[in-house]
Amino acid sequence: MTGWTAVVPVKPWGLAKSRLDLPGEERMQLARAFSLDVLDVVLAAEHVDRVVVVTAETQLGTIARRAGAHVIVDRPMLARGLLNRAIDAGRQWAQVHAPAAPFVVVPGDLPALTAQLLDDALELLAAQERSFVPDASGMGTTLLAVARPALMTPSYGHRSALLHSDAGFRPTPDVDPRCRRDVDTAADLAQARHLGVGPHTTAALAQMTRVTSDGRRLRVASG
Repeated sequence: MTGWTAVVPVKPWGLAKSRLDLPGEERMQLARAFSLDVLDVVLAAEHVDRVVVVTAETQLGTIARRAGAHVIVDRPMLARGLLNRAIDAGRQWAQVHAPAAPFVVVPGDLPALTAQLLDDALELLAAQERSFVPDASGMGTTLLAVARPALMTPSYGHRSALLHSDAGFRPTPDVDPRCRRDVDTAADLAQARHLGVGPHTTAALAQMTRVTSDGRRLRVASG
């Protein structure tokens, strides 16, 4: 199925990735890189016709508009429930502009995702009226998809995979691992780096020394 509307909800970069064991500036740079890589992916995906970025991050809004995405200026996501509210803002836009088209949420912290992998995942997700991709832990959610925006009822947050399953979304775990690797911790980042990350994330990581073998600490390169 083609003609998807993709909504990308993004926290202000200075508020994002608080669980990464990094100084604030480095966390912000990685959050920026993640979201720019995801933006590039959804804009390049063949099955995606419309991209909606919902964010209070003004720099991202400017970049997204110039790239051809529609931007909804949102309040800063200071609580988990506001992520679902941001997604609903994107759903409302899609309900007006493409009410019969399939609709997918693509979180802004999937740095290993590629356009081809997103297209492949959308083909699988389209088999069900409501579907989702569990994250790498199996407890959370990365992609969340519906056949039309009126069906979208997001429950991102703690144990969202269970919540989405209980709400009637069908799990679709048999996708490439890069579709499931969101990044909240240094261990997640080490795994994403092993899978291969996008150019913005690669450049941000080049400013840092390394992820240690146990993934617990990322140190910033001096100079």
